[in-house]
Amino acid sequence: MRPPPFAHALGALAAAALALGVLAPLAALVGRTWDPAAARTLADPQLWGLVGRTTLQAAASTVAALLLGAPAAWALSRPELPLRRLWRALFVVPFVLPSLVAATAVLAWVGPRGLLGVDLRDSWWIVILAHAFYNVGIVARIVGGHLEGAAPRLLEAAAALGASPWRRAWRVTLPTAAPAIVAAAALVFLFCFTSFGVILVLAPAPEFATLEVEVYRRVARTFDLGGASALALLQLALVLALAQPYLRAQARMARGVVRAAPSARASVRWPALAAVAPAGLLVALPLAALFALAAAPPGGASLVGAIRSLSTPSRIVGLTDAPTALANSLRFGVVATLLALLLGGAIAFAVERGGWRWLDAFGLLPWAVSAVTLGLGLLLVAPGLAAGAWGVPLAHALLATPLVARVGVSALAGVPTGWREAAATLGASPWRVARRLDLPLTRAAWASAAAFAFAASLGEFGAALLLRRPETTTLPVAIAERLGRPGAGSYAEALALAALLAVLVGASVALIDRAGGRRRGAEPF
Repeated sequence: MRPPPFAHALGALAAAALALGVLAPLAALVGRTWDPAAARTLADPQLWGLVGRTTLQAAASTVAALLLGAPAAWALSRPELPLRRLWRALFVVPFVLPSLVAATAVLAWVGPRGLLGVDLRDSWWIVILAHAFYNVGIVARIVGGHLEGAAPRLLEAAAALGASPWRRAWRVTLPTAAPAIVAAAALVFLFCFTSFGVILVLAPAPEFATLEVEVYRRVARTFDLGGASALALLQLALVLALAQPYLRAQARMARGVVRAAPSARASVRWPALAAVAPAGLLVALPLAALFALAAAPPGGASLVGAIRSLSTPSRIVGLTDAPTALANSLRFGVVATLLALLLGGAIAFAVERGGWRWLDAFGLLPWAVSAVTLGLGLLLVAPGLAAGAWGVPLAHALLATPLVARVGVSALAGVPTGWREAAATLGASPWRVARRLDLPLTRAAWASAAAFAFAASLGEFGAALLLRRPETTTLPVAIAERLGRPGAGSYAEALALAALLAVLVGASVALIDRAGGRRRGAEPF
């Protein structure tokens, strides 16, 4: 079909919005790096030690997530796995869980007052454990989704020819899953490489700082905008280079094997349960520790006292009360979701209906630009806007746009071309085809995209911390405020806020599932 004019208009508007929202901040960062002091930052030998430290922790975290997530992915692909739907829902939670909630949950498990009785704070072990907890669901969902129903007849044929289970796994399952494993590993590595909230909370000592943490510290503590800009651009260049394996693997996944319905076998039930249990426990135990300690805080504090303290305006400077933080998070989440739906939807229609294929890659740019980098760029290019009430929701919308765009592109690609051609033959205009055919058929995917965007805005921490003012503090920032203060009372308040945020995100997860998150095009990866 001939591309409709409105698709080109949407493409032009989306490209202009991305240029203003992402390229202009990056240009401001580039302008700052021309400063001689910023150039000296890149020549500092300590910087490359920082890069090496960031890379090593990301690599170790990725290996841990793969070791736990790959067996779980195989188990999720098996129809005979007991409580399979429950396991699948459990592995959605880490993906949408805010980084501050994840860090607080791990702290409640293996922190100074943790239920396990082992204090791992300020160590690489807790960082790797938290990253594995945070990302194992990504591995399980990406690899499991690729394996689910992928060429099951090959496994049955190999078994009929006498191949042992180990040989079938080595010669059939592993080659089939290889593109998905590479894609998941690359994505997890990128997330760990740009990790911010997890490291800031669990390993705040200077020797554990990563590039993202160092960018924030230079802005917040020394106001070294030139050095922070240089580090942010260096990180962006490294992220763009490291993203290539993910993009290539994703392209290979799109050319995957032909799917067919798998047959259930009772003999695989217990091996599948054994394979999924370690990853499931890694996800469930920190969350259980978080809610247990939130209900009965350690150190003599109480949940009732924490709620009473949170609900009244604080007399301590720099400490935001819970109603203000909750209202800000919900308001910013709604605004950011609406903006992300508009921008991401425009990108999706321009790509699928207008043929603007290059816009698909351009729309991923906010993912390459980390939250702290984007917040710093917005602060440089438009300080009045960034420091005002619109700064945080604008940053959240830009960061959520790739989620919406990816879901929208996949969903629109699934609309049968024949139906659209038949509607056009009957005299329907391109706009009417989009309004009466495309949007109704992809409604579930857009609802899921909105839930993803809302959950992402609720939990976003890096940009919100950099752009915050006392009256624009969000729930994640309020949690960080209390985790940074001594005393059992502050810790109890942080646990209560983290549990509240986890419940809000859990409601979004339920909406994703109800809106059709299991259907094609409802997930962004």
